[in-house]
Amino acid sequence: MKNWRGYWLMAVAFIHTVFALVMFADDYRSLYDNGIFNSITSVQGHAAVWFFLFGQVLFIVGLLVRHYERVAGNTIPLSISLNLLLLTIIGVVLMPDSGFWLVFPVVISMLLTKPLPLAQALEK
Repeated sequence: MKNWRGYWLMAVAFIHTVFALVMFADDYRSLYDNGIFNSITSVQGHAAVWFFLFGQVLFIVGLLVRHYERVAGNTIPLSISLNLLLLTIIGVVLMPDSGFWLVFPVVISMLLTKPLPLAQALEK
């Protein structure tokens, strides 16, 4: 499959979100029971919300990558690739037993893909 990186990131984001919903179910129930607005009162509650929100942001990044794969001929801007690499390295260093490792195949592929000539990219 030629354009796989965006789908890969969206799949990782989906798994991340499902994992969040399972692991933090009691915390989300507590947020709901407390009326949602201004209802985070514990460190665990903060972690639950940020864990869930990161899955959503990663899904958006996956959509962006998929868009670039389709529109720009499988070429992702270097700024996106390098920032995703930096985020992944920091995540792996701070939390080696996390799922950040799952982003490395995408980042490596992004950095190794040669950009298309402008005329060819515009045809896509």
